[in-house]
Amino acid sequence: MNIERIIRNSIINFDGKVAIYYDDLKGNTIKINEYEKYNSASCIKIYILIELFNQINKGIINKNDELTYEEKDYVNGSGILRYLSKGIKLPILDIATLMMIISDNVATNILIDYLGIENINKSIKDIGCNNTKLYSKFKSVENEVFSETTAYDYYLVWKKLNNYELFDKEMTQEIINIIKNQKYHEMVGDGIDKLYKEVENPIVNYIVSKSGKYESVRNDGGIVSTIYGNYILTIMIKDFKDENYLNDEYVYNMGRKISSIIYNGYIGGYSG
Repeated sequence: MNIERIIRNSIINFDGKVAIYYDDLKGNTIKINEYEKYNSASCIKIYILIELFNQINKGIINKNDELTYEEKDYVNGSGILRYLSKGIKLPILDIATLMMIISDNVATNILIDYLGIENINKSIKDIGCNNTKLYSKFKSVENEVFSETTAYDYYLVWKKLNNYELFDKEMTQEIINIIKNQKYHEMVGDGIDKLYKEVENPIVNYIVSKSGKYESVRNDGGIVSTIYGNYILTIMIKDFKDENYLNDEYVYNMGRKISSIIYNGYIGGYSG
């Protein structure tokens, strides 16, 4: 079964642009529009988390520090902090957890201010993601790109995290444990049937992923860990035609279909 041919045939008449990077970490890859730039939306948050742990690892900051939610951090969109009182303090890892598992935009802005955009972008370059950049904090506006990335760059950060190239095993596991609690699996996770994830002896060990959406962009990517090994998959979709950017179920269906094809092909290589 040629997985890439199946995927290319599936997206040929799709109403939107699709970029994919898949790596089974055993020498097999699928690359489709992998260097085309996309609005990264909330996918940029994995890079912010990496810089947070980078500064913790270097002793620049203490992970037991507390940060204050201030007026300047307010932004609408996903999350719960925007509904809470200004002036509240939270431990830095709790803020990072909110940023990752419910994609809290206020938590993200607090961390961007605390870590510094220049430091975050330096960390992005150090990883090797040369086409990824954070331009500003998240804002309550439309038609503005706060950050950009590519399917390849987004794959690269997950691959290096998976391979312990960014931190030692203990710190990497701490990062993975945070992301494991992600509530929005969108395409990569939701494309895998519950049969493989929620039974007594599942084939899937865990999925760590981060999705993002903004106007006509829907992205997702991360690590799928199975009993046969891990693989990395990033999916980015943009420019789909919907003037209100609300009727996006067909977009998610496409992303889930791609994930399902990848997963079944990967597992089929061992059980088929």
